[in-house]
Amino acid sequence: MKQFFHTFLRVYLFWLLFFAFFRALFIVANYSFSNDTPVGTILASFGPGLRMDLSFSGYLMLLIIVIQLVALPIGKRFCARCIRRLHYFLIPVFTGLQLGDIDLFRYWGAHLNREAISFLKTPDIIFNSLHWMEVVLFFIIWAAISVLLIFLFNRLVLRTSFNESFNMRKTIINWGITLFLGALLIVPIRGSFSVAPINTGVAYFSNHLFANNAAVNPLWNFAYSLKRSAFEDNQYHFIKDEKAREMFDEMMHQSGHFPKILNSEKPNIVVILLESFSAQAIAAMGGEDVTPNLNRLMEEGIFFSNTYSTSFRSDHGIVGVLTGYPGIPGYSIMQYPDKSRHLNFIPQKLKEAGYKDFNFLYGGDMKFKNMKSLITLAGFDDVVDIDDFPKENQGKKWGVHDEYTFDRFVTMIQNSESPSFNFFFTLSSHEPFDVPMERVYEDDYYNSVHYTDRCLGNFFEEMKTSGIWDNTLFILVADHGVVGPEKLGYTKSRRYHIPMVWTGGPLTVKDTSVNTYASQIDLASTLLNQLQIDASGFKFSKNILDNEVNGFSFLHYSDGFGYIDEKIFQMYDKANLRPLEMKGAETLEDSLKAKVFLQMVAKDFKERLSNNRSLDH
Repeated sequence: MKQFFHTFLRVYLFWLLFFAFFRALFIVANYSFSNDTPVGTILASFGPGLRMDLSFSGYLMLLIIVIQLVALPIGKRFCARCIRRLHYFLIPVFTGLQLGDIDLFRYWGAHLNREAISFLKTPDIIFNSLHWMEVVLFFIIWAAISVLLIFLFNRLVLRTSFNESFNMRKTIINWGITLFLGALLIVPIRGSFSVAPINTGVAYFSNHLFANNAAVNPLWNFAYSLKRSAFEDNQYHFIKDEKAREMFDEMMHQSGHFPKILNSEKPNIVVILLESFSAQAIAAMGGEDVTPNLNRLMEEGIFFSNTYSTSFRSDHGIVGVLTGYPGIPGYSIMQYPDKSRHLNFIPQKLKEAGYKDFNFLYGGDMKFKNMKSLITLAGFDDVVDIDDFPKENQGKKWGVHDEYTFDRFVTMIQNSESPSFNFFFTLSSHEPFDVPMERVYEDDYYNSVHYTDRCLGNFFEEMKTSGIWDNTLFILVADHGVVGPEKLGYTKSRRYHIPMVWTGGPLTVKDTSVNTYASQIDLASTLLNQLQIDASGFKFSKNILDNEVNGFSFLHYSDGFGYIDEKIFQMYDKANLRPLEMKGAETLEDSLKAKVFLQMVAKDFKERLSNNRSLDH
């Protein structure tokens, strides 16, 4: 028993050092995200991080206890071979997950969570987002660290084979002691002696986000996100429904009076969803000046300067633009076709109003995040994707380069019967930012955005020379922001700041900037109201141009949610509802705005999950 107990403690210490090592590696590899975080604060992350490490390691030790409880009555001895074989499996798996988390953070600015699991359905998407050298290097480092750790485990941790055999009496005693040892693990697993168990909130010890991210144990966080994956009753019920409805109605108040900015009742409409275009790459939004053609389009139309994406990934962005639906943290309604079919869609409303032709173009794989189902439900007649292009037009990774899809889009528009609705989702400015252009900017992201902007310039030159411009309203809006060169995490409002531009011949105003705070989900109501089409079914979408509209945007990511308007910015962690950011909220109602909006969306989403009823019914 003594040998087993000493080994047990060494194994526990091994895992604590394992997580401390990868925490240090995370800090070094992602130090560019630290911004102004003091070194002392970063080092302090090892303190609160230890609680999560003790908890996750406690689960591993509990697994060893269970194995020994089974092995003792069978072999009348502790099973050292069982521990060794278990760790031959666990060490490489957890090493891979830790390294994957470190690399993922460079792209997402967040830790591994259940959102990443959905990408396993399309593993080619994962590899297409990475440079092949990065993949090779990952596997080399993974193999090297795994072999080294297994070697150290054999030499320093598991130094005995537990050859002692026990009689029945000692076996029963050792079994009981082992069971008691397992019961003691409840304390580190729960993280405290209190009623409330440990949650991710323990890692948030500082006002510096990078230090908090360093404190998080990514494997614990990953397991916790899986545990919380089921949408729970009253998960986002913060105040009484009546009060929430009252506050929501006040937030969404509109007069119904707005300026008419179109000279045509039924112009052709073209929507271009710009992959990963963010404020970081737009000079007029305080970013790098890499989009000269988009800049010119702003001068020829209306620039909505304070537009924000509803979330952080394309599946949320395309839903927000096409349906005016914001979604909730950790869920993409696009992946629930039996629920998303009850959404209102802009194309469906246009079809009811007499529009004749509806076309969709994307140079990537429509299987991504179940996009094909959403586009089908939206009512598009002609859908073009990667399979409709020759191999030579495709890049090394994600799909067809934008210059080829823009050419195809021109043909699609020219062949459309008026009035038509054409939708194009660009691709080249997605990781790994692989573009067929001589490098203009050193930064890969800026370079890819500049490439797509160059394609935009050629596209609009064709639109103008062919005469299509004269009776076509063009709407350009991004699907989401990015971590980008500014290394923006999910709790930074600028992470969600995106461009939206309306331009084209039917506009009666030019070179105009609308500074009202808005979301990409507001496109639906704003557009339909201009076309004098009933938009009341889009409950979460506002007419940005309404004379009395309350300008704001609701934001969310896998582990949190927030709200931003001219004066207020708030961001909450969804696990413990702790405010990660709280600026400008002067009253209690101000501080509740993010929660109230989420409560109303969650109520709608829950009803769709349970019985397909929407907020309207």
